[in-house]
Amino acid sequence: MPNILVVYYGGTIGMMEVPGKGLMPTDEVEKLLAPLNIKGLKTKINIVWCRIGPKKIHPDDPDAIDSTNARFHHWVSIGNVIKLLYNFFDGFVVVGGTDTMAHLTAALNFMFPNCGKPIIATGAQKSVFELGDDATGNLYHAFLAASSDLRGAHLAFANVLRNGLKVAKVQDRAFAAFTSPTRHIIGEFDGELHLMGNRLTRNPFVTSKNLVFDPRFMEGVSVVELSPSSSSEDILNVAMGPKTSVLLLVTYGAGNVRNLPSYRGELTHIDAMTRLYKMGIPVVLGSPMLDGRVDSPYAPGIEALSKKVGGISGHDITGSALHVKCMVALARSWNHTTRMVNREKFKDVMYTNLVGESDILQA
Repeated sequence: MPNILVVYYGGTIGMMEVPGKGLMPTDEVEKLLAPLNIKGLKTKINIVWCRIGPKKIHPDDPDAIDSTNARFHHWVSIGNVIKLLYNFFDGFVVVGGTDTMAHLTAALNFMFPNCGKPIIATGAQKSVFELGDDATGNLYHAFLAASSDLRGAHLAFANVLRNGLKVAKVQDRAFAAFTSPTRHIIGEFDGELHLMGNRLTRNPFVTSKNLVFDPRFMEGVSVVELSPSSSSEDILNVAMGPKTSVLLLVTYGAGNVRNLPSYRGELTHIDAMTRLYKMGIPVVLGSPMLDGRVDSPYAPGIEALSKKVGGISGHDITGSALHVKCMVALARSWNHTTRMVNREKFKDVMYTNLVGESDILQA
């Protein structure tokens, strides 16, 4: 039987009602797996369960976390477990909350650029302890994917297996919570797993000795989404915050920004970006569309990426994957002596296709 390691950190899938506190994540392993074990899971797949959770300060503190509390140090803890136990398992399943799951799947790909085995993330919109849940099906789907001829970090959710670098959460309660461009669907589940030809297959030559593990992430990437409802000063106000080292600007369309003032002396987006460029603060332009790219043919978009204004293209990396890549680039370009980001090094990382996150950048 395949040996699968489950790394569990919380989320809706294992939540139970706590009087006076609402739904809270628990670590009820036997109860979580009971619906599958009753149907014979133990005769098909050997599951080893490992919880990654917060250090308890008070006895009433939860055993696991809500996905909104998941941050990069949780990703690194998950990565450390996979790195340590890589040779002992055929695949890995990471179980957690859905709100930050797209960030997690992207981070797992950046942490393990040459992983030869499948790392499958999953969760649920409805707890396994509730009638009509989606948790049981998602878990079994993930276990099958982790046992299959597959490599890399991906998402198994609502009967679809998706490339972990290209997913986005689009539903709050519906079971089909995630989407991705169709070409990044790599499998489907109907009680059995059906893999597609666009997937990457296992690489048995990767072992713990040559497995690359790069857990470098850094917070300090602030995000501003452009809107007619906000002023250009918002860009400066956010960028000048004490914790901001990089500004990610979610633009209009394919990288367009405002370059025309409504009255004499009004600050435009171009003006704000130019000021930040002179201060050495990287400004990354990202598309707001799931399958978008920063390649505007319009004058404002072209000007934003000019040498004078200094915008850095996010290319066709969008959503959570772009957020995570900015964290990776910040960590790799941080100068610990000056405690500032090296803008040119940051740009070099952003313009390098590290793990297949971009279809248009050269690897």
